[in-house]
Amino acid sequence: MTGRATVPDAARTARDAANARAVARLTGARPVLETIAPAGEVVPGMTARTVLVSGPPMPWERYEGGQRRAVVGAALYEGLARDEAEAEALLADGTIAVRPSHDHATVGSLTGVCTASMPVVVVRDESSGRRAFCRMNEGADRASLTFGVWDDGVGARLRQVSEVVSPALAEVLEHLGGIALTPLVRRALAMGDDLHSRHKAAGALLRATVLDAVLDLSGGGVAERHRALAAYLRSAEYLFLHLVMAAAKAAADGASGVAGSTLVTAMNLNEKQFGLRVSGLGDRWFTAPLPPVSTLRGRLYDGWTTDDLAYVGGESLITETVGLGGMAAAAAMPLQDHSAGTPREMIRLTERMYRITLREHPEYRIPALAYRGVPCGIDVLRVAGTGIVPAVHLGATLRDGGHAGAVLFLPPLEPFQRAAELLSAAPPAPSPLPV
Repeated sequence: MTGRATVPDAARTARDAANARAVARLTGARPVLETIAPAGEVVPGMTARTVLVSGPPMPWERYEGGQRRAVVGAALYEGLARDEAEAEALLADGTIAVRPSHDHATVGSLTGVCTASMPVVVVRDESSGRRAFCRMNEGADRASLTFGVWDDGVGARLRQVSEVVSPALAEVLEHLGGIALTPLVRRALAMGDDLHSRHKAAGALLRATVLDAVLDLSGGGVAERHRALAAYLRSAEYLFLHLVMAAAKAAADGASGVAGSTLVTAMNLNEKQFGLRVSGLGDRWFTAPLPPVSTLRGRLYDGWTTDDLAYVGGESLITETVGLGGMAAAAAMPLQDHSAGTPREMIRLTERMYRITLREHPEYRIPALAYRGVPCGIDVLRVAGTGIVPAVHLGATLRDGGHAGAVLFLPPLEPFQRAAELLSAAPPAPSPLPV
């Protein structure tokens, strides 16, 4: 009798200790925007013939929508093929390799497409020394590679960001010695951002920091490259999202690999599947088919309906793993018509998230909840036990490509259940010593 009771208690104690280690690494991250650089120079394992994409791994032949269009467009932009037909053939035979971003310390917004010459933000976690990467945002246009569109205009904007904007921003970051992101995120939450679908305050704070540095660098007059950077910062609404994504990736990777931990360290989607990773289960993906687009609710532009939408992938869900986005809905009342619908429901949405998380974030706080920390550290056991899935604020894309608005996405429960079953099947092993 005593023996039967002792084993579950011991397992629970070991699991609690593992989760405490993992979530401490997650919340203890101190991300700094170091620089901007071509992916081929900084992203681990990147090659001239690699195209990174968002989502769990999937064979090339299964891609068929906006993500496929973006990959083909990226191959043409990179000069890997002369036309779409040749690009398709090289992708089919593997000459051009399509690789999941997460396996290269990288995350990508929506389609997630990134090639060697494209500039990425480089974020370093000062606590762990880990670096993570996300491709630079293309700017304000709804037609972009991110949203599953490829044409000459998209190529021109990519070149402008690569050849003019990114070197200018890298120069500013070198002058500043990097930009600490935690203080900006903390202030932006207090100003109505969720840091996933809304980052207007964070963008304004970043722009002020960068433009102050531009004035320091300008001397007798503002250089043309700095004028281009200022124009980009006015229009690149989603730039800060890409910084937060890289910051969250660095933090979540630091919390990965803790034996026995039930902490979610990644969530993403490709065109067809939702996927997640769990700290105690390493790099294994747990996947399930995406729910119909008809289940998405939110605010769409120009009179479009969910009939016009399609999934194109996405890894901005990494923000929810650190307690931002839909997890912090109560901080972002301006998003109510994109998300839960009313101020009361936004608060209720976040309050539900505390039931499936391991800790309140010590830095990221919500004014509407008396500055309670955001719910942080999604626990697959709690998700499986309650049936409550993480709330995700997600960008909406059109079937033929393009930005359509923002929606509330509720991922399928099954991957959380399968991971929970596997973790519950055996007591956790001791975690290796940190290296």
